[in-house]
Amino acid sequence: MVSQGEAFCPGHVTAFFEVCEHADPRRKGSRGAGLSLSLGVTTVVRVREATRPSLEIFVNGRPAKAEVTDRAARKVLPGGTYEVKILSETTLPVSQGFGVSAAAALSTTLALDDALGLGSPREELVAAAHVAEVECATGLGDVVPASMGGMDLRLEPGAPGYCDVRKFEVERELLLAVLGPEVPTRSVIRDPAKVSAINRSGTACIQEFARDPRFDRLFDLGVRFAEQAGLADKTILEVTRASRMFGRATMAMLGNAIVAAGNLGQLGTLYRKFGTILRCEIDNVGARVL
Repeated sequence: MVSQGEAFCPGHVTAFFEVCEHADPRRKGSRGAGLSLSLGVTTVVRVREATRPSLEIFVNGRPAKAEVTDRAARKVLPGGTYEVKILSETTLPVSQGFGVSAAAALSTTLALDDALGLGSPREELVAAAHVAEVECATGLGDVVPASMGGMDLRLEPGAPGYCDVRKFEVERELLLAVLGPEVPTRSVIRDPAKVSAINRSGTACIQEFARDPRFDRLFDLGVRFAEQAGLADKTILEVTRASRMFGRATMAMLGNAIVAAGNLGQLGTLYRKFGTILRCEIDNVGARVL
């Protein structure tokens, strides 16, 4: 007999951050601030007992390696022999700072737990996804805020039980625009020189935002961070500056993409020549079983 579970996890955009190292992956992560997106990853998990174990992952209908999803699922699977099929769907581009790997991993742990009727504590399912992403070096701080939704301020890093994340509900429409090629997160967070520059600027931005955690301030500090940390190329900087005519935009960490708010029609016209543009809202609910 096949059992099935389904879950959704919002995508997540970080505006600025600080890398926080630790030997324990549950305590490793990032401090920072960002937004959860109404676009994300919906995952259906189908499980049945079998004579030989197997785990297959499909993303948008195609077989995928999906290292983070695979690792997160194996952390949740109980003892026994199961045939597992994980079917994830998303419209968000990967490796562009939209937290797709985190959303895929967390929607998978929630759906798998639901399919098997395990009743695991939510904090453990969130922790499994966080640890999987940290171990794979695909991200440091998207999982926990995506589990909560809203605009977030991450004051302490890590999985539930260690992190300190504050949530602010914000009702705003957003525009996402991809301006350049993919950026593998591990190429940045494993580079000591880049991490040093990130932390110098990130620490100051976090302190300022904590004193005045407003939506518009998130964008202003994000632009400053992208420039000071040396993460934004010429195109990103020019587009974020031009966006001030119609609203605000900031770089999605870590990707060649931006998130914007304001006059979305005018902003869309400004971004259209670059290619991929997606419209969404802030998701104030967070990851959930469907």
